[in-house]
Amino acid sequence: MKLKAFFTVIFITLFFYLGQGQTLWINWPEVTNPADLVDTRSRPIDFQLKKDYAFSSIGVSIGNKFDGARLSHVSLLNDSTISVLIRPENHPINMSPWYAFKIWGTGEKVLYIQLHYEHGRHRYPPKLSHDGKKWTLIESGDLLSQPKDSVAFFRVHIGEDTTWVSAQELMTSASMQKWTDELAKKPYIEKLVIGHTVQERPLVALRISESDRKNLLVVLSRQHPPEITGYKEMIAFVETLAGDSRKAKRFRKKFEIIVVPMINPDGVDNGHWRHNAGGVDLNRDWRFFNQPETSGLRKLLLTVINEQNAKVRFSVDFHSTQKDLFYLFDKNNLPGKSGIAMDWLNAINKKFPDHPFTAELTGFTAQISKNWFFNELRSESITYEVGDNTDRNVISKRGETAAYELIAILLKKSKKY
Repeated sequence: MKLKAFFTVIFITLFFYLGQGQTLWINWPEVTNPADLVDTRSRPIDFQLKKDYAFSSIGVSIGNKFDGARLSHVSLLNDSTISVLIRPENHPINMSPWYAFKIWGTGEKVLYIQLHYEHGRHRYPPKLSHDGKKWTLIESGDLLSQPKDSVAFFRVHIGEDTTWVSAQELMTSASMQKWTDELAKKPYIEKLVIGHTVQERPLVALRISESDRKNLLVVLSRQHPPEITGYKEMIAFVETLAGDSRKAKRFRKKFEIIVVPMINPDGVDNGHWRHNAGGVDLNRDWRFFNQPETSGLRKLLLTVINEQNAKVRFSVDFHSTQKDLFYLFDKNNLPGKSGIAMDWLNAINKKFPDHPFTAELTGFTAQISKNWFFNELRSESITYEVGDNTDRNVISKRGETAAYELIAILLKKSKKY
């Protein structure tokens, strides 16, 4: 560990004397809460068996042979009820119990599904689809369980056509690739691979700019696979920044936007509750960078800062939780006491008073992305949490509004740069 610390100091010193634009602080504040220090070295995970289960006695089949699926085992309880075991990739783990599977039958029938969570409690009400693309929330009368139950129970109406059942809408790495390919058709957007995951999936980034690239806005998402609502709001946010409006064009003349839309594609495609294929919560690996996803992203940002003599002015890490929430720092502790995050939150809430974000102050020592940006780059950063059940139309509109409000704040502050 002492040897590693020695080489870290040498690395940081070299960056300083090479004249990179942003001072790097490697000495984090003293850790007073032992929970803030997490071992992020890889550990074993439980890969699910991809299989179709056929119950000929009732004419029903169920399976998980697709990206994003999560189903560990299936058993028949009676002629109308199937029990589905949902096991996490490893344990202990955050309570984000993801599930996704397909059901089909020999004819129309009503089927009861029992979700049995191993090491977990029910969180996400089922979403249903007939094509894996368009999703609807299950009817309230068909959901027979409450959040936090260790066993969930619901009713589905199936037929010969496939019914998809999922904790949230399926948005896998394939859909991310398609989305980034479409955006990269614009002349001012570059798509690049900045590294590879544990399972050798490409780690994709977008660089969006028409500026001298001295001022950076960094946008992250999908460190945690089930956090679909945050991912959806990120998409609306980025599409607005990359759009054709006068405000967006003006912003791109002053700022480069670096977007890593899916930091954990292994976890997404494997249907993980929380972790990457190394069995680690990537949003706890922002201090020691043991995993290739976080280390690849860090390398990109430090390289850009060094080569462009640039500075990260703000960063946003999109997540999901039970409610709409900003995790942010106390204004008095910020570099230059700029307070971008609170100004931004207030501006968004003024436009969406019925769907406001609440603010929650956090410390500086947990090994999360927000703290790395502050401790190593001295940049203000927030964790942008979108509620699990926030209306999808609100998410789309609010993501667009959030982009325009941040544009206004950052352009105003850029007059001082």
